[in-house]
Amino acid sequence: MEIILDLTRHCIETASKKKYERLIRQYFKTTATQKEKIIIEKQINALKYFLEKADFPELRNRCTNTISVEKKAVLIILQHFEKMHIRFNNATLYPIWKTK
Repeated sequence: MEIILDLTRHCIETASKKKYERLIRQYFKTTATQKEKIIIEKQINALKYFLEKADFPELRNRCTNTISVEKKAVLIILQHFEKMHIRFNNATLYPIWKTK
């Protein structure tokens, strides 16, 4: 599964929070089908894990060190969340997970 993060005005952490909030609003819309809700639930769970466990200062530092050409990042979600990674500027970044 892939989640596209808009980095036009925000860092990866803020873009992830905004995407998470949009997905929650979308989930509770009455027009979403059951199948759509299942997909949204998986994305919400993955973003929640990412937001709670990723070391964002370290990740932000690595993103800042790459010359920013693209204004989006793609969060690649695998079956095991701890193996998720980010495609950004033709590079693959693996988050460092907090130990707490």
